[in-house]
Amino acid sequence: MASTPSTDHTAPSTTAQDALVLRMDKAARALLTSGTVEADTQAELQTMCLPITALWCRILRFDPAMPNWPDRDRCVVPSSAMLPLLAAMLRLTAPDAQDMTPTLEYGQHPAVEIATGPAGQGMAAAAGMALAEQQLAKRYGRSLVNHRTWVLARDSDLATGVALEAAQLASRFGLNRMAVLVCPSPLADPADFSDSLARFGASGWSVRKVRAHDLGAIMAALQAVLRARKPTLLACMPEHCPTLADLPAEEELTGPWSPTARRGGSIRRSWLRRLAQHRARADFERDQSGKPRQTMREDWGRLWRQTMRTAPNGSSQQAAFAGLRSLAMLRQDVAILAATSSTRSSRRANLPVPFSHAAQPCGIQEHGMAGMLNGMARHGGVLPCGVAGMMTIDRMRSALRMTALMRSKVLYLLTDDGLALSDNGGGWQPVEQLASLRAMPHLAVFRPACADETFACWQAALNWPQGPALLILCPHPLPARTGRRVGHYGGPSHGGYLVSCGAGARHVTLMASGPEVAIATQAGQNLAGRGLNVAVVSIPCWEVFAQQSAAYRATVLGGEGLRVGIEAASSFGWERWLGTDGIFVGMDDFGISAPANAVYERFGITAGAICEKVLARFLASGAQKDLSPTAPSPSRLEDLDMSLTITRL
Repeated sequence: MASTPSTDHTAPSTTAQDALVLRMDKAARALLTSGTVEADTQAELQTMCLPITALWCRILRFDPAMPNWPDRDRCVVPSSAMLPLLAAMLRLTAPDAQDMTPTLEYGQHPAVEIATGPAGQGMAAAAGMALAEQQLAKRYGRSLVNHRTWVLARDSDLATGVALEAAQLASRFGLNRMAVLVCPSPLADPADFSDSLARFGASGWSVRKVRAHDLGAIMAALQAVLRARKPTLLACMPEHCPTLADLPAEEELTGPWSPTARRGGSIRRSWLRRLAQHRARADFERDQSGKPRQTMREDWGRLWRQTMRTAPNGSSQQAAFAGLRSLAMLRQDVAILAATSSTRSSRRANLPVPFSHAAQPCGIQEHGMAGMLNGMARHGGVLPCGVAGMMTIDRMRSALRMTALMRSKVLYLLTDDGLALSDNGGGWQPVEQLASLRAMPHLAVFRPACADETFACWQAALNWPQGPALLILCPHPLPARTGRRVGHYGGPSHGGYLVSCGAGARHVTLMASGPEVAIATQAGQNLAGRGLNVAVVSIPCWEVFAQQSAAYRATVLGGEGLRVGIEAASSFGWERWLGTDGIFVGMDDFGISAPANAVYERFGITAGAICEKVLARFLASGAQKDLSPTAPSPSRLEDLDMSLTITRL
């Protein structure tokens, strides 16, 4: 494929063009001083004004008339303190400058690539954008994908752990089209800023210092960025600002006549001509829209079933890995990042590595990985999927929160759910994680109970319209569902459904998710032997279930009888489904170090313990006095058939 000419990014330096940059810089400074900004932040804005103006006037691929075209340069501003500088650039280059607001928020303008948030998150997201650009360029060539990612950062961004993790991953992946512009804060210790630069240099970045008010030095540094073979950190060092009062007026340099608008419009029109003639145009446009082929769902199910025939066990974890591999084979836009924590249980269980050749290994840098997944989603053209251990979600939470805030489409597979790592102690056993994830707006949390339910959850996660979705997976072999229908009423795609239900009025409704559905099924059989009419309900996703009609939820949950919730986690939030009189069976502490069977017994998450609690409630209320004396004793652990659900690793 033909390469895009180098003039797409820059033009020869001339005295006249330098004068244009200085005039735009003067106009930008006037806009910055007109606002109400703290003195230290104003100093940072003034320091970064000329470098950013030079970037926008001479380098940046940006067309104000179409600010969201696919091959634009991404200009990431992760801090709200730096947004006035972006607003000034947009106002000076906008077709109608009067329509621009002095401050910007995410969603108000397509040039605002990400929402502002905690320090370092924007750095990680920018690395994800650069990774998405790299993968798309390998697929479609530089004739369609030839842009860069620029970050206007603060020194506090550099000092965060997530930024350093993302920097190391950016160096490992060879993201030489990523550049960060930053200046030291007037309130910061110069030694701390130097330490941050040294850390980035040690991570494999090209670190350069430039005088922030020397246009010639700035242009030379930006030209070096375009030639760099590494990601670049450009430190703009403050000096006294030169006198600008004698510069010519800037009226003819703003709006549609600005150098940014003229160059950006020309580049975009040239790109549109290349796109119209490109043989992969249809695939490129489909990837950008995020819409799969019409036959993808049927092909995905058929390929998944073929993969599962050779699976060594029927765990939800194995089924999810098979679904991911099948999806990657059918959709070329799937991009996978995998942390080391996701492969440990696979090696112990002698399972194949859960990601294909398209995956990028991220070691134990889960926080940086999650931030990059966010940026990949915001870039567009890729469907980012992350694979990590369940307990590492606490390290990814801040990045995941930003993903949910922007409603970005990111899919997560979280391995080793429940008590899979029970021999390692309570520190590895998730207790409050499920409740905290379910409390996050726009996030769909799926906890499937079997292989078939896992694939149904995969499809529901892919179709979740509000943002990110994650599947929480268990490595234990689980009993397979037989028959053409997975459930008695409804199905996993509805978020909750009836697994089984007897005829007549209900006495008990046992609700569970994940591996505990099998325990609830066994408990239901034991209670049915005592003359109770028991319904078993699986709720793999609360968020999807809550969106169903009130009539559907009422049919699944029942309108009468005792409700019992069963989950190897905290009870927080279960009152939503249990009501005021329900019973919850789960974990009320951080766990213990013991084999999985012993831990489940310790917390009473067994069929026998559940039966005892239910029967005690009925006997206390006097509602059931004619219990069958021939029913099996629920106190004997050997009668619970726990081998169906819990296998010691």
